[in-house]
Amino acid sequence: MKLGLATIFLLACATSSTNPDAPPSNIDGKSGGSADARPDGATVAAMCPDGQYATAIAANGAMTCATTDEATGVAVRSRCSVYMGQHDSCTGCADPPTKWSANGPLACSPGAGAGNTCLTATLDDPQNPASLATLDLDGDVNGDDKFYSTLHCVTAAQQPRPAPCAPGWAIHGKDGDTWMCAPVAEAAVGYVRSKCALYFAWHDSCGSCADAPTKWGFANDTTCMNGAGGNDTCTTTTLGGENVKLFGLSTDGDVNDDDKFYVGLACDPTAGAPSDTKTSCPDGQFVVATNADGTFHCADPAVSFAGYMGGHCALMFGWHDSCDACTQPPSKWGKVTTGACLNGGGVDNTCGMFALGAANVPMFGLNTDGNVNGDDTFYFGLRCTP
Repeated sequence: MKLGLATIFLLACATSSTNPDAPPSNIDGKSGGSADARPDGATVAAMCPDGQYATAIAANGAMTCATTDEATGVAVRSRCSVYMGQHDSCTGCADPPTKWSANGPLACSPGAGAGNTCLTATLDDPQNPASLATLDLDGDVNGDDKFYSTLHCVTAAQQPRPAPCAPGWAIHGKDGDTWMCAPVAEAAVGYVRSKCALYFAWHDSCGSCADAPTKWGFANDTTCMNGAGGNDTCTTTTLGGENVKLFGLSTDGDVNDDDKFYVGLACDPTAGAPSDTKTSCPDGQFVVATNADGTFHCADPAVSFAGYMGGHCALMFGWHDSCDACTQPPSKWGKVTTGACLNGGGVDNTCGMFALGAANVPMFGLNTDGNVNGDDTFYFGLRCTP
């Protein structure tokens, strides 16, 4: 999976009629008259505005269209989470974590392991406290420890329904003469599961350095990659009843005040190729136009999904020393989105953009203090606003 930031050029579309009693609009948005041609040569009967998808198509061909924004936000906030875990004495092992917790915009779980908890902390926005899960570390953190991370979203498949579509649904295809709707939420969740990922990384002897990590990898629901670093692993396991892919990062040497842990969030906005059909759009695509020859045009909302993730979601990461089973807010923290990074609090923390494999990933680098051991706590969370 290529998780680079890309520039996508979309076909500019004029507004079609939203009045089911009016004759269909052509590509110029004029009622009636002869149909126009798309730049690819197809003759258009009716077309949604750019960024919108059909929710109803009248017998006379007039289209009602809507954006995917609200359904995307609801789906991601309710069904996506980030996970983090630890396993001591696990050099190169492929075992699951012995301690783990998970956090999403609307849910948090202390998972498994003594000392883990869920809390809220006022960090970057006094009006929007951050929900955080904690990972209470065990033992002396050194060359035999492994840290695990992933981004996971829960699926909830639903059967197609006849148009007109309910809120949050859009036309996905046709069954005989009946237009059929599919949930935008499933397409949005499918996008995050396969095209977005949590990056986790580390650098020894780095203090306040702004260097790229020396060990890194990423994971989501479809892919795990060990990008660089000996003894790092990719595994699949069940945590709290959910099957998740985990990137496992093995730290080297004693972890202390010259170590840096990095987190990053990346999404690939590349859309699937549009297509014309008489039956059903490809998975994750929806109808945006009808053609004079009886076919209809399907498009991928990936750009809209990526726009939501980049504009509304942030990965939070923090740390606290001398705070076993800690319920206090982090003493050092930062956040990162798919396009920006903030060093929120704590000396020697850094922000940087790094080329990791095929992706350019903004990353927050957290510098731990002192000897990292059983009285240290990591904090993390995925925050997404409406």
